[in-house]
Amino acid sequence: MQKFYKIAVINTKGGVGKSTISMQLVVPYLYQKSQNPISFFEFDDENEDSISFEKSKLVWLEKVQVAGKDLREELRDILLLENHIVMDVGANKTAVYVLESLIDSGMVYALDAVVIPLMDGELDATSAINIYQKCKNANPSIKTVFALNRWNENRELESQFDIFLGDKYGFFDTKGVINYIDEKDRNYLVLADSDAIKYSRAFGITLWEFANQDMDVDAELKEAIEKGASKEEIKRLSFKKSLKSDCEKYNDRILKKAFAKLDEILA
Repeated sequence: MQKFYKIAVINTKGGVGKSTISMQLVVPYLYQKSQNPISFFEFDDENEDSISFEKSKLVWLEKVQVAGKDLREELRDILLLENHIVMDVGANKTAVYVLESLIDSGMVYALDAVVIPLMDGELDATSAINIYQKCKNANPSIKTVFALNRWNENRELESQFDIFLGDKYGFFDTKGVINYIDEKDRNYLVLADSDAIKYSRAFGITLWEFANQDMDVDAELKEAIEKGASKEEIKRLSFKKSLKSDCEKYNDRILKKAFAKLDEILA
């Protein structure tokens, strides 16, 4: 019998890349397991980031209204679906309310994992720990994973995320926030910053899809040049070829490692 995973992506801090982590990482990870579209629910009254992926074949997208609603019955319906589920939860009051509804309804027990995105700021790390503690207090067996987002590959990871991981070289004698987490829960993975993420999204699909699409951009570009297409068309195809190459490299360098880490955590 196939195992369907139910994963929530949540942090009360805004601007940490919840939609990026949800669509560019968690969705393709789950899609690979079944080759069927993932049920994707966006809980956010203020933003509609999922619209950016409207051409993606990896998901069934659904917007969930949060304000003024009792979400407990809706969460029951969502988390009892027989499909892989990704819940992309907005920041601030939305995150607090959705998490409270999950706990009050007991549907926090239906979640396999909570992915907590953060960038390198102090508030990001503090908010991430608060989410972790609330989830573990409500369901001690739930899997938790911190997603370190927008890593600059020209920097050491420990240097950029020193607030979360700690001072690697001991110059400041400071403990990283991760040290206040139970050792068995010190799970984190990394998503590097890249224009490939931004531009794949501009095409309305995920980076993983762009990397794995069966397209012969070389033939298109060669034909356009031979037939004397406009400069704009040739530039567009040349850019598309470069983007596909960047997406393929990112997939091999970053996403495959993150997928392997998720396999390890969810095992």
